[in-house]
Amino acid sequence: MLTEEQQAVVDVSRQLLPREMLKVDACAGSGKTSTLVEIAKANPHARFLYLAFNRAIVSEAKQRFPANVKIYTTHGLAYYWYAYVYGNERLHDIKPGYKIFDIEPLFPRLGNRELNGLLLEYRDFLYSSLEEPYDQNVAKIFEAVQQGKLPLTHDFYLKLYQLRCQPKFRNYDYVLLDEAQDTNAVTMAIFTDNDCRRILVGDSHQAIYGFRGAINGLNGVQAEHNLNLTHSFRSLQPILDRANWFLNRYDAHNSIPMTSQAEPSAQCHYEAIITRTNAEIIRTIRDLNPQEMGDYFLLRPAEAVFSCALSILAVFYGVGNVYPAYSWLKRFTSKEKLEKYIEDCGDIEIKQNLKLVNDFGPELLNIFSKAQALAANRDATHCITTAHTAKGLEWDRVTLANDFPDLPDCFEKTKQVTKGEAVMSKQSFEQELNLYYVAVTRAKYELEDDTANGAYYDKVLSNTLKRQQMLQAQSQSYFEHHTSFTATTVDDDDYEADYAEPAESTPPIRVIPGKAQQSRAVATATPKMPQGNAVMFQLLKTESADSLPDSAVVMKRKRGRPRKHPK
Repeated sequence: MLTEEQQAVVDVSRQLLPREMLKVDACAGSGKTSTLVEIAKANPHARFLYLAFNRAIVSEAKQRFPANVKIYTTHGLAYYWYAYVYGNERLHDIKPGYKIFDIEPLFPRLGNRELNGLLLEYRDFLYSSLEEPYDQNVAKIFEAVQQGKLPLTHDFYLKLYQLRCQPKFRNYDYVLLDEAQDTNAVTMAIFTDNDCRRILVGDSHQAIYGFRGAINGLNGVQAEHNLNLTHSFRSLQPILDRANWFLNRYDAHNSIPMTSQAEPSAQCHYEAIITRTNAEIIRTIRDLNPQEMGDYFLLRPAEAVFSCALSILAVFYGVGNVYPAYSWLKRFTSKEKLEKYIEDCGDIEIKQNLKLVNDFGPELLNIFSKAQALAANRDATHCITTAHTAKGLEWDRVTLANDFPDLPDCFEKTKQVTKGEAVMSKQSFEQELNLYYVAVTRAKYELEDDTANGAYYDKVLSNTLKRQQMLQAQSQSYFEHHTSFTATTVDDDDYEADYAEPAESTPPIRVIPGKAQQSRAVATATPKMPQGNAVMFQLLKTESADSLPDSAVVMKRKRGRPRKHPK
């Protein structure tokens, strides 16, 4: 049974004309993929092309969509085109990306900083919608790849597809782009450069891959039709209230509050510990005792978490082996030279993993062995994952580790300026806000928030509820002693019609009760109260409390590493 919002999306899809676009901003757990499936079913004679960035999403989609839908990742589509046009010989040796050492022979006079800057410009060109490189050195790298002087990368053949494949999608009536909040300009150019009816969906608040050069495609295009999905079938309302509150407080886009359509459950069978960083995953695994090992599993392969750090450990401590993807680290004969490379090139991955090596040292090998055992333990009911990896997934109960940034503190840093620049950019803050939102909305029934944000929210919520209770008691006392006022209960929907007053008059005074009451008390008489008593009926609208929802509840918080619930 579709909601009214979902049905509206399906109805508009039937009315789309060629080259028209429908944009759907869908909150976490709102059933956006289910809605896309219904669009395909509602147009059974139309030919659909479904595109997504993530292979896991594509794999799931293949199990759900009807036969009139062809399903690819954007890179997968370009990959098959490249193999058809150019053959697949070069596709057997694809690099994930280049390091400065790869392009050094092309530019022998450039230093590390210049080479790194050039690589960033080259990456920007591949991600862009531009049809020609804006720099001759960028063009030189692009030509070197075409000529076979440099190995192929996935981003290269995607860019080549954008430039060379014409016309696009001529065998399709509709093109669907999923997870549009984490895309790039070259993908958006491919998505829009065709004569199809175009539908893109995503959640603006789940844009968390800016560090990879991703953009929010929902903000980047103008559409003829714009709709929202705001009802979550995953999370209970108190969980959504927490996410709503932080978005309302810190997001400049005036997001529509999420409402829950989920049913509560008496038991929580599947649980997750969600961390912000790999470092916290390593600490969590280290602290697991042997009795707990059988209850937990690691969502990502252990090598994906540890391979870079273990390679650094092997190079500089002579312990373990260097993974092939990091064999270039052997160029550095000392940690000082590696640190100089990090300073010159701003290699965040190497910087973070070098810190892991400095923090844990050879102990990483023992933790890695535990991680391998956890990664193989797929029958366990307790998952350990980072927020980035958790995107798109859900659990009955979620614990947020305490390594998420303090959002109120980060927000203040966006206002602080050092050497002409903000201590924290607004883009970086938005990414952290979105990542916290993603982590919170993985929970279906229970959320234990061990972050600084959890402590802040609980404190504000507790203080606000105390104010509400105090004002209720004061209002009840006032009504008992002042017969010129009558306490009346009204439904929210009736309030505007029955109790609205002219703009120049004093607005009615509303007393917000606690969660158990479903109506609101309103003072209906007109005599002016003494100033001191009037204050009793106003919610103290501090900057922390003015947007807290009535349904919010204080959730239990514990310090230290969470333990699983007894079965």
